[in-house]
Amino acid sequence: MAKIIILGPAHPLRGGGMTTFNHRLAKEFIDLGHSCSIYSFSLQYPDFLFPGKSQYTDEPAPENLTIHSVVNSINPINWIKVGKRLKKERQDIIVVRYWLPLMGPALGTILRQVKKNKHTKIICIADNVIPHEKDLATNPSRSIFLKPATVLSP
Repeated sequence: MAKIIILGPAHPLRGGGMTTFNHRLAKEFIDLGHSCSIYSFSLQYPDFLFPGKSQYTDEPAPENLTIHSVVNSINPINWIKVGKRLKKERQDIIVVRYWLPLMGPALGTILRQVKKNKHTKIICIADNVIPHEKDLATNPSRSIFLKPATVLSP
């Protein structure tokens, strides 16, 4: 039985492809007999960057999932604290989702802390590694995220 953490969006963030995927992936790991929880965002996007009315849902939380809403995407002190917490937990696997350069510094900083425990395997599911839009922050943000992960390519 492996101890697994999924690092990415989850309830109470509004449902969407990644949130739904993370819930289903966690349930599948649990159904296979593994211990699994999700570390999600307390703040995913600053309000001025969010295109809709709210990032949060009024829907009930999925049953039988442990979700920790602790990652603040814009607070570097938070990234270090969350990383140290996960490092101490010494999970066997962290599955992390990369989809937006904005998340690169937060997720990369967390993963660099985790990697210091020399135990946890980091698996990345990457969407939009080369984003549709180009800006000056894309390459540095992507590099911050990808450096601590083991990247497998075909």
